[in-house]
Amino acid sequence: MNLTLDNFFFLAGAGAILLFGVFILRFVLKFAWRFIRVALILISLILVAGYFLGFLDIILRW
Repeated sequence: MNLTLDNFFFLAGAGAILLFGVFILRFVLKFAWRFIRVALILISLILVAGYFLGFLDIILRW
């Protein structure tokens, strides 16, 4: 394989982007999970409050 200096820098740059991409993805997912978790809690509270206050008519068949 002919590994010239140009190809070497290209491969090193690609490896660095992949390495830093993993850390950036971890940060983004951790940040997004906070908002998703808060949204799910708020939706569940709204559903429970709406059911008990009579705003939502949810029929539970047992």
